[in-house]
Amino acid sequence: MPSKLPNIDNLSLSDLNDLAVRVQKAIAAKKDEERGETLNALKALASSKGYSLDELLGKGGSGGRRQRSDKGVKLKAKYVGPNGEIYTGRGPTPKWLKSLERKGEKREKFLVK
Repeated sequence: MPSKLPNIDNLSLSDLNDLAVRVQKAIAAKKDEERGETLNALKALASSKGYSLDELLGKGGSGGRRQRSDKGVKLKAKYVGPNGEIYTGRGPTPKWLKSLERKGEKREKFLVK
């Protein structure tokens, strides 16, 4: 059976590059088409069993991590350094506090009361 593919041995570099671009576009279009068909088939299967696809994949409103209730709220300083530096106690320990602790100072000394 003869091949349907063109003979590329006699094509110029420019023609080969054009062909490569067309091939990549065709591949992307086929992938999108197959992705859509697969998604529709999965939705139909889930629906026939009484589920939604989001429900099966765990994309409902109750899944995932909760956000902090105080997200975006300015926090009060928990520690204040000798030069007025502040640290809320969240996140990595700041350099000023680390260096003071290395010198033998206790973190509690800088605790805001």
